[in-house]
Formats: sequence, structure tokens, C-alpha cells
Amino acid sequence: MPPPPLMEEVQDVFHFHDTVGDGKIAANQLPAALRAMMLNPTEALLDEVIKKRTGGARITIEEFIPIYKKVEAACGRSTTLKEFQTLLSHFDRDGNGQIPIVELKSMLQSGGEKMSNQEVDNLLFGVEVIDGKININNFLNNHLQMGLQETEK
Repeated sequence: MPPPPLMEEVQDVFHFHDTVGDGKIAANQLPAALRAMMLNPTEALLDEVIKKRTGGARITIEEFIPIYKKVEAACGRSTTLKEFQTLLSHFDRDGNGQIPIVELKSMLQSGGEKMSNQEVDNLLFGVEVIDGKININNFLNNHLQMGLQETEK
């Protein structure tokens, strides 16, 4: 049995995703539930986990915990704010903390696990674009919901 803080988090996630009130979540909500627990599994990993399930259309907490542990082990630790800043700074040609939005869109749609046009548009919705560029720290702070400390800039 996982430690109590994890159980509380699992229960909170289940309560949020349980639209029926039976203490279970819909199998198609598994990716959202895992991401709500700060995991970032790839689509390939999610497909693998879902295919290995033998249960029905709804998932119990007892079934979810081993899935969570497997995905957590496969995903490793979360990417840090500094790592995101470092990655995006490679596109900052002027060294002023801003990157061309065209290059960010291209990176999101062509690198690693590719995002669709709609996913990129959703991610960039509301981002302030000035002269075709976005501020890296504002983007990370506002759209990845990561707090920035002045000392980290």
C-alpha cells in the first residue's frame, strides 16, 4: 500500500475524475488522471499500459496504483524549470530571454512527441507575442504553471 500522502493524492484525483460517483474513473480518463498526478507519460507508454489492462471500462483505485507506479518508474523525475529554461534558451539568438514563436511552434510540432496544430494553439493561447517573439520566463510561468524566482532568471 502506498504511503498516506500518495493515497490522499490518488483519492483526490479519483474524486475529481469520477463522474459517476462509484469510486472509479473511466478508462479513457487514465491519461488525464496520471497527468494530474504530475506524471508526463508518452502516448506510447499510455498505449502499452492501457493494452495490458484486463478490467472493464472503469478503473478502481486498487487497479490504478500499480499503473501509477509503472508510469512513474518509466517517466522518471519531472523536468525542472531550469531545464525548460535551458532548452528554450537555445532558440534565444539575441540572448534577451525571448524566442521566435514560429521556432517554438516548429519545435513543438516536430521534435520528440509531436503536438498537433490544435494542441500547440491551445498551449500558446493567450501568450503575449511582441514582434513575433515570446518571453521564455513568462511562457513558462503562465503556461506551464511553474513559479519563477528572480534568482533563477
